[in-house]
Amino acid sequence: MSKPTTDVIIVGGGVMGLCSAWQLARRGVKATVVEQARCGEGSSRAALGALWPSPVVNAGPLQRLHRNSLWEFQDFLNQLKETSGISVDYLRRGKLEILSSAKAVEEAKAQALHAVQNWPGVSDGPVMEILSSEQVHQLEGHIAVDSHEAQLCRWSAQVNIEQLIAALIAACRSAGVQMIEGATVTGLHHNDGKIVGVYTTIQPICAAAVLLCAGIGIGRIEPALDVSAPIKPVKGQALLLRTEKPVISHIVKNGQIFLVPWPDGRILVGSTTEPEAGMDLSNTAEGVEFLLGGAVRTCPVLSGAKIEKMWAGLRPTGPSHRPLMGQIPGMKNLYVCAGHFKIGIGMAPRAGQIMADLITTGKTDADISELTPLPWK
Repeated sequence: MSKPTTDVIIVGGGVMGLCSAWQLARRGVKATVVEQARCGEGSSRAALGALWPSPVVNAGPLQRLHRNSLWEFQDFLNQLKETSGISVDYLRRGKLEILSSAKAVEEAKAQALHAVQNWPGVSDGPVMEILSSEQVHQLEGHIAVDSHEAQLCRWSAQVNIEQLIAALIAACRSAGVQMIEGATVTGLHHNDGKIVGVYTTIQPICAAAVLLCAGIGIGRIEPALDVSAPIKPVKGQALLLRTEKPVISHIVKNGQIFLVPWPDGRILVGSTTEPEAGMDLSNTAEGVEFLLGGAVRTCPVLSGAKIEKMWAGLRPTGPSHRPLMGQIPGMKNLYVCAGHFKIGIGMAPRAGQIMADLITTGKTDADISELTPLPWK
């Protein structure tokens, strides 16, 4: 390979890759996204768009990064609209989590106290509080809570995934990001411990740096990456139901089932967690029964809802369900940002900023010490 034809190659055109490319371009970097299919068509589009803060009892660096990203999400969407011209539906109407045991209630009370004392405030009440079953019934009359209490988190929100992807693609193009779709990266070109480009099924591309955002596809680029950046798939099945009129107005979480309602009567139902499924993307009778049964038990009126769509996605996850973010030790100018499991959409705004800072300045003010990739071997 000769001189670099781009400053940075971003491998993977999902939400994480697009956010990083856009942030790099805003800093004057010539960025190129290489996506094996179409941008936004992988695990990003399978997400339900439910955004809720990590539990307050988890005070580690990852949880703090996630919460800070959510605090900034509305500003991120405003900036995205300025560049792309596309509005993204974002509703912050809160999440009701049904508490089915005395232990869960006590833990939820401790979380609520900590959240009220430490989280940014909201205009419509405490950021988090515990509601009695009577209060839950007054708030959401169709939810079957029996005698259970519930935790109301007013910081929880939801975002329209299709609009978000469209806005990110438009913003990247407006900022000058080159986007190459239908090209698979088949290897890295490195020389004396330094990245100089990538090989693809279309053509080699020279670059001064490479950022890997391809999720579960990273390990297939070359064997060393399966050791340095081990990202594995966790299958999740989901449903889209539709009712003639809205029946709930908050995100509702009941055990492993959560319902994400939109004002037009759509309700997204998620989700299974199937690490043993490998690369299988099929919907199964067991998975669909689990989702439908859980949805109807939580909100009985949904027994009459129409099933509009069902799908499955592969959530990429790093070791111990932690993402990997940063430069790969032992290989200069090779970075990874992948494996965010269930918090990828919420983390994407902050993660894009962090990766752009690392690549352009070599440092970040964020604590990513627990997220460092393993050394290159």
